[in-house]
Amino acid sequence: MTTTTTTTTTPSTHERSGARTDDLHLLSVLESGLPAQLGTVDEPATYTVPIVVSRQVTPGERARLEDPETARRLAVRTGTRQNGESLRLVVSDRRLLIENTTLDELRDGLADALSTMLQEMGDDLRSESSDRAAVAQSRAVEEQRRVAAVHAAVAAIHFE
Repeated sequence: MTTTTTTTTTPSTHERSGARTDDLHLLSVLESGLPAQLGTVDEPATYTVPIVVSRQVTPGERARLEDPETARRLAVRTGTRQNGESLRLVVSDRRLLIENTTLDELRDGLADALSTMLQEMGDDLRSESSDRAAVAQSRAVEEQRRVAAVHAAVAAIHFE
């Protein structure tokens, strides 16, 4: 069995938006991971679509992606999953498994919504990281001041 992936010639949301190159982004549908029944009378109503992602997912990204609230917001944003099984996102190695969806839903807006969500997630995580770094820097400066004040207090004591 050969592994096949699909590629597109149209620019992705990642390319159109100017997202950072280190952001996690979607690359392609892993065709070999799709159900063999697609295009037959036995085609399931929904199924898992494996998407290849650009790099290994970080623990923070995984937590956000697999949070049921993320899938719920995507379903609301795209108008999918009004009835039936809930959309679900699962990270597996360098794949994002989109459970309870279809290729049609992805084509009709879910793929763009996922790309946008990944860019927003990258922006949020960078902002949070920057905030943590600023707090750490502030604490380090305050600690330097404290050490300097203690040193000055010790230096001012003379034993005669």
